[in-house]
Amino acid sequence: MRSAFNIGLCLLLSVTALTGYGQHKKKKTVKAKPKAKTAVVAKAVGPAYSSAQQLQMRKSFYLLYVLERNGAAHNVVVKDAAFNAIAKDRQERLAAAYASCGDGVCMGQAIAWTPEEVSAVADEFKRLTVTDNDMAQIVERLKIESRYPLYNNDADTTFIRKAWEDVAAGMNHIFRVYLQGVAPRYPKIDSISFRPNDAAFVQKVKTATQQVLAVGAGSTFFKQPLMGSLEALEINGRDEAIRYEPLYKGANAAPFAKSRRINWNAYKYTSIMVPGSGPGKPGKTMDTMGMYRCGLAADMYNKGVAPFIIVSGGHVHPYKTPFCEAVEMKKYMVSKLGIPDSAVIIEPHARHTTTNIRNAVRLAYLFNMPAAKPMLIVSDSFQSLAIEKMAIRFMNEIGYLPYEGLERKSPTENVIMPDLRAWQQDPEDPLDP
Repeated sequence: MRSAFNIGLCLLLSVTALTGYGQHKKKKTVKAKPKAKTAVVAKAVGPAYSSAQQLQMRKSFYLLYVLERNGAAHNVVVKDAAFNAIAKDRQERLAAAYASCGDGVCMGQAIAWTPEEVSAVADEFKRLTVTDNDMAQIVERLKIESRYPLYNNDADTTFIRKAWEDVAAGMNHIFRVYLQGVAPRYPKIDSISFRPNDAAFVQKVKTATQQVLAVGAGSTFFKQPLMGSLEALEINGRDEAIRYEPLYKGANAAPFAKSRRINWNAYKYTSIMVPGSGPGKPGKTMDTMGMYRCGLAADMYNKGVAPFIIVSGGHVHPYKTPFCEAVEMKKYMVSKLGIPDSAVIIEPHARHTTTNIRNAVRLAYLFNMPAAKPMLIVSDSFQSLAIEKMAIRFMNEIGYLPYEGLERKSPTENVIMPDLRAWQQDPEDPLDP
C-alpha cells in the first residue's frame, strides 16, 4: 500500500492539481494487438482549453481529461464513427439554439446530453474497451490510479460505463444549475449568479456558445458540452474548486515540507481535523464558534497527539463570500493561538461537513500520512454528535463513506481511519468535486 501511495504522489507532483493515488499492487495485463498504435498526441482542433479549464476538467471530469491528453486513445475517440454521429447531431442542435434561444434555459437544454446519447456513448465505450487495446489501457490506468475507486472492482466495461455516466451527469448538472437556474442541493450557497433570462447573462452565454460552436469536426465528440460546462462555471464566477491549487504549495508549502520529515510513530493520530464555521454575515471573517473549534484543535495539538492540524472549509457562507474558512482559521491559529505555520494545513474547498471529512482524508494521502494510523476530528459537541450520526447523509450526498469506522472518543472528538474511496469525484458538486 505504501508503494502505491508513493506512485500516486509522483503522479500528483507531475501536474498542478490535487489528485488521488493508485492502490493496485498487481498490474492487469492487456492483450497486445498485432499492430500497436504509436502514442502521438493529436493536434488540438478548434479553441483550446485555458489552464484554469484544464484544472477544473482534471478535478471534475478526469476521464475526459485523460482522453483529451492521451495520444493513442484520443485518436481512437476522435475517429470513432458512432461518437462523431452524436457530435454532429449536437452541433446542429446547438447551432439552431444559438440562432433562436433567448435565455439560459433554452441554451442549457440544447447543449445537454440526452438520455439516449448517454446510453449510446456508454455502449460505444464498452465496445472499444473490449476491441481496442488503447482504450483498454486507459481503463487499466484509471484503475491503477484509483481515479474512480468505487468502480475498481467492476469489470472493465462496467467501469468505463460508470465513469462515463458520472462525467455526463456532471456536465448536465452544470447546465441545469448554472444555465437554467435549477436549484442545486444547497441553493443558498451554490446557485446560479444570474437570472436565466437576464440580458447580460444571455449575451455572455451566446458569446461562450460561439466558442463552443467553433470546436467543430476533428475534436473529441465531448469537447463541445465539456467546454460549454466549463464556460458556464466561468460565466457564473464559480472557480471555487480550483482556487488554492495545487494544495501542496502556497499556504501548505511549509506543512508539506514538514510531512517529509515526520516520525509518525511518535504520534497517536496523523492529524487533527477541525471543520469550519462560516460567520454567515458579509464582511465578517470568523465567528465565535469557529474560534472555539480552533481552540479545541490547538489544545489537542499542544498535547502532542498529532503533528498537524487540518483546518477545513471553503468560500461558503454567506453566498459568494470572499473569505475562505480554512484560510481564516489558519490565520487565527498561527497569529492568536501560537500554532506554528508548518503545523497547520489548509483544506480550502469543502462546502459541507461531509466534504470537510472527505477532503481531509484526501489530504492525508496527499501528505503521505500513514494509512494505518487514525485521524482525529474535533468540533463543538453539537457538530461532533452530528458527525457520529452522519453515515446516512454521506451515502445520500456522495454515495460512500470516505473512512473505515468511526469512534466517538468524547463529546467533542471523533476518530476515523482514512479510506481511498475519498478520491471518488462527485459529479453533482462542481464547486468541490
